[in-house]
Amino acid sequence: MPMKNKVRIIFWNMLAAVAISACMPAMSVRTEFDDSINKYNKFLSSQSFDAAGFFASESIAQEFSARVKAAKNIKVIDHRIVRVGYDEKNGTAQVEVEIDYYSLSSYRMKTLLDIQKWAYVTESGFKHWRLTSLLPEFL
Repeated sequence: MPMKNKVRIIFWNMLAAVAISACMPAMSVRTEFDDSINKYNKFLSSQSFDAAGFFASESIAQEFSARVKAAKNIKVIDHRIVRVGYDEKNGTAQVEVEIDYYSLSSYRMKTLLDIQKWAYVTESGFKHWRLTSLLPEFL
């Protein structure tokens, strides 16, 4: 197939994708919130603390990064979302998550209750759910 035809096919596929996505309704704020907390906690469960930092608000990014460095020897075994408090009117939420983990230096399983505070904020012209509380201290 000539290169010119390949470019046309790619162009029309991209144009169709843009047209379809423009016609779809925006994800609801609650659905976006649920998606954010699920992704964040999956990152914690897979020891991807750096990736979890993507959800931290700009105001806590440096402190969050410091907590990530402090957790380098932590292995998360499991997490359970215990309670979700969602305030649509104020664009805030609080999520209580139990996290089972161990430290590579002790191999003794511990459980902590992580109180995650979230806010629906505008950053760089876009509204997103951002974590306003830090990564827990794994003691």
